Amino acid sequence: MVQQLPDAEILFRTWALSQTPITDLVSTRIATRLPTSGTMPFLVYTMLGGAPIGGESLIYEATMFIDAYAGKYASSGTKGQPDFAGAFNLANTTVEQSFDYSPTKLTSSGGEIGVIHGFYNQSGPSRVEEPDLGLARYNIEVVMVYGAAT
Repeated sequence: MVQQLPDAEILFRTWALSQTPITDLVSTRIATRLPTSGTMPFLVYTMLGGAPIGGESLIYEATMFIDAYAGKYASSGTKGQPDFAGAFNLANTTVEQSFDYSPTKLTSSGGEIGVIHGFYNQSGPSRVEEPDLGLARYNIEVVMVYGAAT
């Protein structure tokens, strides 16, 4: 049977939703795009790229760019209300959960989707100014080591 590499973004979201300290802060508000006027805090992630790890096994590294947003959107001509402590806490909690993570096979309602072998942190949390949105934003960059579930 031929192994297929799982979708790294789906695997990352499944992992994040399985981490109680993260979902305690955002519930299921974890996506690849920030919604307009969405409820905060919110975790947005993007896969920047990936590369295979040497050998014959189907194991890859995916660089994940993760933004943690918190605050309140502006309405009716008012200014947004950024929550820097909340955004930093969400970013830092995500780093903490990825640190020293043990290999785990993840599943969804459709069955096994893949294995996360671990993470290593590249950068952050770093504050990013968002004057147009009026929200607080912190960024982290992690590399997820993952592979097929078989």
